[in-house]
Amino acid sequence: MENSNLEYRKLDEVYFLGVKINNVSFDDVHEFIRDRIQKNEKGYICANDVCNVIGASQDKQFLQAVNLSSLNIADGTPLTWYARLVGCREIERISGMDMMVRMFAANNGYSHFLLGDTQERIDRVIEKARGINETIRISGYSPPFKEFDEEDNRMILERLNKQAPDIIWVSFGGEKQEMWMFNNLNKLNRGVMIGVGAAFKFFIGELKTPPRILQKMGLQWVYRTVQVNLKDPKKHLKTTNKFLKRRLIFICHFLGEVLRSRKEYRKRTGG
Repeated sequence: MENSNLEYRKLDEVYFLGVKINNVSFDDVHEFIRDRIQKNEKGYICANDVCNVIGASQDKQFLQAVNLSSLNIADGTPLTWYARLVGCREIERISGMDMMVRMFAANNGYSHFLLGDTQERIDRVIEKARGINETIRISGYSPPFKEFDEEDNRMILERLNKQAPDIIWVSFGGEKQEMWMFNNLNKLNRGVMIGVGAAFKFFIGELKTPPRILQKMGLQWVYRTVQVNLKDPKKHLKTTNKFLKRRLIFICHFLGEVLRSRKEYRKRTGG
Protein backbone atom coordinates (compact mmCIF):
# COMPACT_ATOMS: atom_id res chain seq x y z
CA MET A 1 0.00 0.00 0.00
CA GLU A 2 2.99 2.28 -0.38
CA ASN A 3 2.21 5.73 -1.77
CA SER A 4 -1.53 4.92 -1.87
CA ASN A 5 -4.15 7.66 -1.68
CA LEU A 6 -5.07 6.47 1.80
CA GLU A 7 -1.48 6.68 3.03
CA TYR A 8 -1.33 10.30 1.87
CA ARG A 9 -4.77 11.33 3.10
CA LYS A 10 -4.21 9.94 6.57
CA LEU A 11 -2.11 13.08 6.99
CA ASP A 12 -5.30 15.08 6.39
CA GLU A 13 -6.86 14.18 9.71
CA VAL A 14 -8.58 17.12 11.36
CA TYR A 15 -9.53 17.77 14.97
CA PHE A 16 -12.67 19.04 16.68
CA LEU A 17 -11.85 20.25 20.20
CA GLY A 18 -8.76 18.05 20.04
CA VAL A 19 -10.59 14.90 18.85
CA LYS A 20 -9.26 13.22 15.69
CA ILE A 21 -11.43 12.74 12.60
CA ASN A 22 -9.82 10.91 9.67
CA ASN A 23 -10.40 12.06 6.09
CA VAL A 24 -11.42 8.66 4.71
CA SER A 25 -14.11 7.06 2.55
CA PHE A 26 -15.47 3.54 2.89
CA ASP A 27 -13.09 2.35 0.18
CA ASP A 28 -10.20 3.78 2.19
CA VAL A 29 -11.35 1.95 5.31
CA HIS A 30 -11.69 -1.30 3.37
CA GLU A 31 -8.19 -0.80 1.95
CA PHE A 32 -6.81 -0.20 5.44
CA ILE A 33 -8.46 -3.37 6.81
CA ARG A 34 -7.25 -5.44 3.85
CA ASP A 35 -3.71 -4.15 4.30
CA ARG A 36 -3.67 -4.98 8.03
CA ILE A 37 -5.03 -8.48 7.43
CA GLN A 38 -2.54 -9.20 4.64
CA LYS A 39 0.34 -8.05 6.85
CA ASN A 40 -1.07 -9.97 9.85
CA GLU A 41 -1.09 -6.73 11.84
CA LYS A 42 -3.67 -5.56 14.36
CA GLY A 43 -5.42 -2.30 15.11
CA TYR A 44 -8.73 -0.75 16.04
CA ILE A 45 -11.17 1.60 14.38
CA CYS A 46 -13.55 4.01 16.15
CA ALA A 47 -16.80 5.06 14.49
CA ASN A 48 -17.67 8.22 16.40
CA ASP A 49 -20.68 10.50 16.24
CA VAL A 50 -21.04 14.01 17.67
CA CYS A 51 -21.87 12.70 21.15
CA ASN A 52 -18.71 10.61 21.33
CA VAL A 53 -16.53 13.42 19.98
CA ILE A 54 -17.75 15.86 22.63
CA GLY A 55 -17.45 13.15 25.29
CA ALA A 56 -13.84 12.52 24.28
CA SER A 57 -13.08 16.25 24.41
CA GLN A 58 -14.16 16.22 28.08
CA ASP A 59 -12.37 13.04 29.21
CA LYS A 60 -8.58 12.62 28.88
CA GLN A 61 -8.63 8.81 28.95
CA PHE A 62 -11.41 8.58 26.39
CA LEU A 63 -9.61 11.17 24.23
CA GLN A 64 -6.44 9.08 24.32
CA ALA A 65 -8.36 5.97 23.28
CA VAL A 66 -9.94 7.75 20.31
CA ASN A 67 -6.88 9.65 19.13
CA LEU A 68 -4.60 6.59 19.27
CA SER A 69 -6.99 4.50 17.17
CA SER A 70 -5.83 3.30 13.76
CA LEU A 71 -8.69 5.24 12.20
CA ASN A 72 -11.40 7.46 13.64
CA ILE A 73 -14.23 7.57 11.10
CA ALA A 74 -17.19 9.95 11.04
CA ASP A 75 -20.37 8.11 12.00
CA GLY A 76 -22.33 11.34 11.97
CA THR A 77 -23.31 13.70 9.16
CA PRO A 78 -22.42 16.90 11.11
CA LEU A 79 -18.85 15.60 11.47
CA THR A 80 -18.55 15.22 7.70
CA TRP A 81 -19.93 18.77 7.24
CA TYR A 82 -17.26 20.03 9.61
CA ALA A 83 -14.41 18.13 7.95
CA ARG A 84 -15.46 19.23 4.45
CA LEU A 85 -15.65 22.87 5.48
CA VAL A 86 -12.11 22.51 6.82
CA GLY A 87 -10.91 21.04 3.50
CA CYS A 88 -11.36 17.24 3.66
CA ARG A 89 -13.16 16.55 0.37
CA GLU A 90 -12.92 12.74 0.39
CA ILE A 91 -14.52 12.12 3.78
CA GLU A 92 -17.72 10.06 3.91
CA ARG A 93 -20.13 9.40 6.73
CA ILE A 94 -19.71 5.71 7.56
CA SER A 95 -22.05 4.13 10.08
CA GLY A 96 -21.08 0.98 11.95
CA MET A 97 -24.07 -0.89 10.51
CA ASP A 98 -23.38 0.15 6.91
CA MET A 99 -19.77 -0.95 7.27
CA MET A 100 -20.86 -4.31 8.69
CA VAL A 101 -23.33 -4.93 5.86
CA ARG A 102 -20.80 -4.14 3.16
CA MET A 103 -18.05 -6.21 4.77
CA PHE A 104 -20.39 -9.17 5.34
CA ALA A 105 -21.49 -9.09 1.70
CA ALA A 106 -17.96 -8.86 0.29
CA ASN A 107 -16.64 -12.19 -0.95
CA ASN A 108 -13.17 -11.64 0.51
CA GLY A 109 -12.77 -14.69 2.73
CA TYR A 110 -12.33 -12.68 5.94
CA SER A 111 -13.35 -14.29 9.22
CA HIS A 112 -15.61 -12.24 11.51
CA PHE A 113 -16.17 -12.28 15.26
CA LEU A 114 -19.11 -10.54 16.98
CA LEU A 115 -18.25 -9.35 20.49
CA GLY A 116 -20.89 -7.89 22.80
CA ASP A 117 -24.66 -7.60 23.13
CA THR A 118 -26.77 -10.69 23.91
CA GLN A 119 -26.20 -14.19 22.56
CA GLU A 120 -29.68 -14.13 21.04
CA ARG A 121 -28.85 -11.03 19.00
CA ILE A 122 -25.46 -12.45 18.00
CA ASP A 123 -27.19 -15.60 16.71
CA ARG A 124 -29.65 -13.50 14.71
CA VAL A 125 -26.84 -11.41 13.22
CA ILE A 126 -24.99 -14.58 12.22
CA GLU A 127 -28.12 -16.05 10.63
CA LYS A 128 -28.81 -12.89 8.62
CA ALA A 129 -25.15 -12.53 7.61
CA ARG A 130 -25.19 -16.08 6.22
CA GLY A 131 -28.32 -15.16 4.28
CA ILE A 132 -26.35 -12.34 2.64
CA ASN A 133 -23.17 -14.37 2.11
CA GLU A 134 -23.46 -18.13 2.53
CA THR A 135 -19.67 -18.59 2.52
CA ILE A 136 -19.01 -16.12 5.35
CA ARG A 137 -16.98 -17.32 8.33
CA ILE A 138 -18.57 -15.78 11.40
CA SER A 139 -18.94 -16.51 15.12
CA GLY A 140 -19.40 -14.52 18.32
CA TYR A 141 -19.47 -14.24 22.08
CA SER A 142 -21.67 -12.36 24.53
CA PRO A 143 -19.65 -11.44 27.65
CA PRO A 144 -21.35 -10.64 30.98
CA PHE A 145 -23.41 -7.43 31.15
CA LYS A 146 -21.29 -5.70 33.79
CA GLU A 147 -17.97 -4.02 34.24
CA PHE A 148 -15.45 -6.67 33.22
CA ASP A 149 -13.17 -8.03 35.90
CA GLU A 150 -9.84 -9.75 35.16
CA GLU A 151 -11.48 -13.14 34.66
CA ASP A 152 -14.08 -11.75 32.25
CA ASN A 153 -11.36 -10.05 30.23
CA ARG A 154 -9.20 -13.16 30.23
CA MET A 155 -12.07 -15.24 28.83
CA ILE A 156 -12.79 -12.68 26.09
CA LEU A 157 -9.16 -12.48 24.99
CA GLU A 158 -8.72 -16.25 25.22
CA ARG A 159 -11.61 -16.74 22.78
CA LEU A 160 -10.33 -14.08 20.41
CA ASN A 161 -6.76 -15.33 20.36
CA LYS A 162 -7.89 -18.94 19.94
CA GLN A 163 -10.13 -18.18 16.96
CA ALA A 164 -7.84 -15.45 15.56
CA PRO A 165 -10.50 -13.70 13.45
CA ASP A 166 -9.62 -11.12 10.84
CA ILE A 167 -12.27 -8.60 11.95
CA ILE A 168 -13.75 -8.19 15.44
CA TRP A 169 -17.00 -6.22 15.64
CA VAL A 170 -17.17 -4.75 19.16
CA SER A 171 -20.64 -3.81 20.42
CA PHE A 172 -20.24 -2.59 24.02
CA GLY A 173 -21.78 0.84 23.44
CA GLY A 174 -20.15 4.24 23.04
CA GLU A 175 -17.09 4.99 25.20
CA LYS A 176 -16.92 1.51 26.78
CA GLN A 177 -16.02 -0.18 23.49
CA GLU A 178 -13.39 2.43 22.59
CA MET A 179 -11.77 2.14 26.02
CA TRP A 180 -11.82 -1.66 25.83
CA MET A 181 -10.18 -1.75 22.39
CA PHE A 182 -7.52 0.73 23.50
CA ASN A 183 -6.75 -1.13 26.74
CA ASN A 184 -6.62 -4.59 25.13
CA LEU A 185 -4.96 -4.02 21.76
CA ASN A 186 -1.57 -5.18 23.03
CA LYS A 187 -3.11 -8.37 24.45
CA LEU A 188 -4.63 -9.31 21.12
CA ASN A 189 -2.58 -11.54 18.82
CA ARG A 190 -4.13 -10.36 15.57
CA GLY A 191 -7.22 -8.82 14.00
CA VAL A 192 -8.79 -5.43 13.34
CA MET A 193 -11.30 -4.37 16.01
CA ILE A 194 -14.14 -2.06 14.97
CA GLY A 195 -16.42 -0.38 17.51
CA VAL A 196 -19.97 -0.42 16.14
CA GLY A 197 -22.25 0.51 19.08
CA ALA A 198 -25.85 -0.58 18.42
CA ALA A 199 -25.10 -1.92 14.92
CA PHE A 200 -26.24 -5.46 15.78
CA LYS A 201 -29.71 -4.16 16.71
CA PHE A 202 -29.93 -2.10 13.52
CA PHE A 203 -28.75 -5.02 11.40
CA ILE A 204 -31.48 -7.40 12.64
CA GLY A 205 -34.16 -4.70 12.51
CA GLU A 206 -34.68 -4.31 16.25
CA LEU A 207 -33.85 -0.61 15.77
CA LYS A 208 -35.04 1.03 12.57
CA THR A 209 -32.59 2.89 10.34
CA PRO A 210 -33.62 6.56 9.97
CA PRO A 211 -35.03 7.67 6.59
CA ARG A 212 -32.33 8.81 4.17
CA ILE A 213 -33.59 12.40 4.23
CA LEU A 214 -33.03 12.63 8.00
CA GLN A 215 -29.55 11.16 7.62
CA LYS A 216 -28.66 13.78 4.99
CA MET A 217 -29.97 16.51 7.30
CA GLY A 218 -27.84 15.21 10.18
CA LEU A 219 -30.94 14.33 12.22
CA GLN A 220 -30.58 10.57 12.48
CA TRP A 221 -29.98 10.97 16.21
CA VAL A 222 -33.46 12.51 16.62
CA TYR A 223 -35.08 9.49 14.98
CA ARG A 224 -33.12 7.06 17.14
CA THR A 225 -33.79 9.05 20.34
CA VAL A 226 -37.54 8.97 19.67
CA GLN A 227 -37.41 5.20 18.99
CA VAL A 228 -35.63 4.47 22.25
CA ASN A 229 -37.70 6.82 24.41
CA LEU A 230 -41.03 5.53 23.12
CA LYS A 231 -40.14 2.14 24.60
CA ASP A 232 -39.00 3.33 28.03
CA PRO A 233 -38.70 7.13 28.48
CA LYS A 234 -37.80 6.99 32.20
CA LYS A 235 -34.94 4.56 31.60
CA HIS A 236 -33.38 6.67 28.84
CA LEU A 237 -34.08 10.17 30.19
CA LYS A 238 -30.58 10.65 31.62
CA THR A 239 -28.91 9.44 28.41
CA THR A 240 -31.15 11.66 26.28
CA ASN A 241 -30.25 14.73 28.35
CA LYS A 242 -26.55 13.93 27.96
CA PHE A 243 -26.92 13.61 24.17
CA LEU A 244 -28.77 16.93 23.92
CA LYS A 245 -26.18 18.78 26.03
CA ARG A 246 -23.30 17.40 23.96
CA ARG A 247 -24.95 18.37 20.69
CA LEU A 248 -25.50 21.89 22.00
CA ILE A 249 -21.78 22.08 22.87
CA PHE A 250 -20.94 20.91 19.33
CA ILE A 251 -23.14 23.61 17.78
CA CYS A 252 -21.67 26.33 20.00
CA HIS A 253 -18.10 25.42 19.00
CA PHE A 254 -18.75 24.57 15.34
CA LEU A 255 -17.89 27.87 13.63
CA GLY A 256 -14.86 28.58 15.80
CA GLU A 257 -13.44 25.10 15.21
CA VAL A 258 -13.98 25.37 11.45
CA LEU A 259 -12.05 28.66 11.30
CA ARG A 260 -9.24 27.34 13.53
CA SER A 261 -8.90 24.03 11.67
CA ARG A 262 -8.99 25.63 8.22
CA LYS A 263 -5.87 27.65 9.12
CA GLU A 264 -4.07 24.54 10.35
CA TYR A 265 -5.15 22.52 7.34
CA ARG A 266 -3.94 25.13 4.86
CA LYS A 267 -0.57 25.38 6.61
CA ARG A 268 -0.15 21.62 6.50
CA THR A 269 -1.27 21.10 2.90
CA GLY A 270 -0.17 24.38 1.39
CA GLY A 271 -3.74 24.95 0.20
